Amino acid sequence: MRRPVGRPPQPGRREEILTAAVRVAAERGLDDLSLAELATALGFSTYTLTYHFGRREGLLAAIVEHVETEMREQIRRLAEGPGGASPGELLRRYWESTRAPGAHSYMRLWLELLVLAGRHPDRFPGFQQRAATGWRDLAAQVLREHTGSDELATLIVATVTGLEIEQMLDPGSPRPGQALDCMIRLLEQRDAAEGP
Repeated sequence: MRRPVGRPPQPGRREEILTAAVRVAAERGLDDLSLAELATALGFSTYTLTYHFGRREGLLAAIVEHVETEMREQIRRLAEGPGGASPGELLRRYWESTRAPGAHSYMRLWLELLVLAGRHPDRFPGFQQRAATGWRDLAAQVLREHTGSDELATLIVATVTGLEIEQMLDPGSPRPGQALDCMIRLLEQRDAAEGP
């Protein structure tokens, strides 16, 4: 009878490594991040990473899936959170969550994934489609329920994405937040004009 090689997987170990890998990838970027560099940053051996994720592409795929899942969950949590459920309140909650510690590097990772998937779709198969129909579609669905308009929901999601990019380019600028406040006021005026 053959003995198994190595130790059996420890419950939760893969998730622990993945969470740390996402943090490092968000800080350093993904494009040229090697397994050796990642292993050093995490304090693991490359063997540990390949044991849990296979090749580098397997780890990148797990990071992509993790980021997508987190974005969807964040939208769900915001939509189900306490307080008013108006589009303006949802936008305020979301914008506040993007100011949380670590959110800037996380958003940078998300945008990097979008660019890399556009440049190398075979490296991240289906990512662009899932990005369009995943958390963005969920956000549009939540907003659509509150606004009654597909077009307005799409416009809001696209505007917020643009403001996030502007905030990434100039992190200290108050302009994106001010622009968001302006959009919220316009939505509230629209709601008031339509009445109950």
